[in-house]
Amino acid sequence: MSDKRTAAIALGLFSFVFASNAGAQSNPPTSRWVEIGRPHVAKRGSAAVLVQTITSTASKDRLWALVEVNGSDEWSGCDWLKTLEPKQAYRFECPLKNPSGQKYTTRVRVYRDAKLEDRELLYEPALEVTPQQLTAAENIGSAQAAVPVGIFESVETALPATFKPTWYRRVDKGFGMKAYENSGDLTVSADELVFVDGKKTVRIPQARILSVRWEPLAHDIANHWVVVRFTNDEGKADGVAFRDGARMGTRGNTGPIYQAVRRTKK
Repeated sequence: MSDKRTAAIALGLFSFVFASNAGAQSNPPTSRWVEIGRPHVAKRGSAAVLVQTITSTASKDRLWALVEVNGSDEWSGCDWLKTLEPKQAYRFECPLKNPSGQKYTTRVRVYRDAKLEDRELLYEPALEVTPQQLTAAENIGSAQAAVPVGIFESVETALPATFKPTWYRRVDKGFGMKAYENSGDLTVSADELVFVDGKKTVRIPQARILSVRWEPLAHDIANHWVVVRFTNDEGKADGVAFRDGARMGTRGNTGPIYQAVRRTKK
């Protein structure tokens, strides 16, 4: 059996084992450099918000926090990429619409480098909002200002930028031995995303992009993919995903791909 095939099978088995043990985290992970709070519901005036707090405890080094809040498929959620200055506290508030009875998932990643390659921690809690929680929610009108929703303090990679090799798959891809469907070149420009592998070309105009997330997918939740949801040529909602494919997918340099693709979403 070839080394490449052995590596691909090992990666697939790792994904399966990880999936069988994966689940929402109830307690934030600990770190020497950062303190993460549990997400909770609060009110600013009459509006309900989901609050996530992050405090940098580093004495001199900057950190980078990527925070995402997701809910139902009909709701676009909130996301931020924020530089964390040493010894500073940050509040992230995501406005919620009709939250009673809804379940929200928060994903917090903290990195020690601006390219989002050296991850310090990952926190993925879930929050189910009850009527009792809404009634008891604290009014935070006097609290410190929150980081504006959608702020994206990314590395300014010159566009167009080409990433290769890049793995490609459809979001609704079924089970298979390989986590990806095609491996080729992804070119990101201000106007569109273009993936080419010699046989297949996928072109997504920037104007049709609905959301960009960096998240696990079915049949490969051990690895996080850059998930692009968009309106296809038939006017229907669709989704594809990309990740770094170098070294049989083990290099792990998907952060720069995410930042470049996310910048195309206005």
